[in-house]
Amino acid sequence: MDTQISYFSLASLAALVVFLAVMIPMALWHLARAMGGVFGRKDKSVDPWLVAIGLSTLLCAALVAAVAIYSDRTQRLLNASAALTFAFLFFALPAVFQVLRAWSSQHGHKAQVLSHPLVLLAILSLPASMAIPTAALMRATQAVQPMAAPADNPAAAVVDERFFTDSEIVNDPVDYPVAQFLQRYATLTLPPPAPGARGHRRSFLREIPMFTAFWFDQTTNMLTFDATDTFGVLVSRIAHVRANWAFSIAVFGYKLLCALVLVAVTFDVLLRPIGERIRRRRPAERRGGAELPP
Repeated sequence: MDTQISYFSLASLAALVVFLAVMIPMALWHLARAMGGVFGRKDKSVDPWLVAIGLSTLLCAALVAAVAIYSDRTQRLLNASAALTFAFLFFALPAVFQVLRAWSSQHGHKAQVLSHPLVLLAILSLPASMAIPTAALMRATQAVQPMAAPADNPAAAVVDERFFTDSEIVNDPVDYPVAQFLQRYATLTLPPPAPGARGHRRSFLREIPMFTAFWFDQTTNMLTFDATDTFGVLVSRIAHVRANWAFSIAVFGYKLLCALVLVAVTFDVLLRPIGERIRRRRPAERRGGAELPP
């Protein structure tokens, strides 16, 4: 089965690689300095947001290591408690913390949110940061098995039908001309991998862009006030199963994190300039009023 990879998914994955390469050393350095301040003299130059990013990065690394080492136990836990899918949200925290870092008053006077290159990388990397644990979840539940795709649910050939189903783009493509245009001209098609000992690994790597497209749609829907969904500007051919309450709540929690990003960007771009104009105008009005005769 051919693999279709959206250019938007590739952009998100590339942004995640660059963001982590730049942010992890800086965050871990500030975390080490903060830990040194606990046991010695306090370093006032430590950035608390970078410390939070460092802690969340270590938490994500610990989750990945735990899943890799205790894969059998993880599988049993996931089958017993679907609520563990909430752990997905930890993987979005480093990017969200970077946006809040730029929005905070400590850094607000240096640069606006949208002019901060790390923030742009953080926002673009959000879908990819969620796609990797999603693909790992599908592997942990042994959901991805070679099978023939049912006619009424093509997504079942590559994803667990308990979590995902085919999207409206597949069910009714005529109603989504923009999505069809993006699929035709903004999608890279890869041939199926050759069978071999490493086919399982290649299949896992090929699934990550598919889940990146799913989380990309969730991100753009939230950041555009659902405009992309309204006009059918979608890139994913899968949708989550609404009856799976745990995963649905995880998607909703991710959208709440995206809402924090939206509030930060909206505040920085629209509200703060308006507030600065009002603060500058009030002293001028007071000085002008003082010159008027009683």
